[in-house]
Amino acid sequence: MKKPINNLILVIIAAFCITGLFNPVKAFAQYGGNAYQQPQNIPSVKAKLAGTDFDVMLARTNQEKMKGFMFFWDIPETTAMLFVYNYDHQMHFWMKNTRIPLDIVFFSSDLKVVEWIENMQPGYGKYEASLPHYSSKGKARHALELKAGMIKKLGIKVGDRLEIPLIMLYSE
Repeated sequence: MKKPINNLILVIIAAFCITGLFNPVKAFAQYGGNAYQQPQNIPSVKAKLAGTDFDVMLARTNQEKMKGFMFFWDIPETTAMLFVYNYDHQMHFWMKNTRIPLDIVFFSSDLKVVEWIENMQPGYGKYEASLPHYSSKGKARHALELKAGMIKKLGIKVGDRLEIPLIMLYSE
């Protein structure tokens, strides 16, 4: 007698899914989602830029750099993510699965600001082919992502120095 009831329940759930009244994938993502769609939790360190103290998450591994600020709903103005490299190169970023607009500051090997890009727009829910790519004009060693508007708010200028414990600047 149990089998017909179980089958009836499955039929009802299937009907809700087909009609669009219930989307299990959306519900799963909305109420916890899978681990891939969660913001990463990586170590942070205290740092200072333009006279302002920051909690800086350190993206040192390739996986941490690829994920960046993906899936964060918001960040405080004093939270940032530093992409740490062992060599100078032209850097390229995109906002895949990022929900918040960001500014990005590029630094030389001696941690001085060399350039920046303001107001990179969220790419969450957009097709990869439609996402803009953001690149440094020249070579840089590190990149710091901040909440959009912080470059202007802090008055960051070329030559400003990121104060961070040098021991933290190692990468894969």
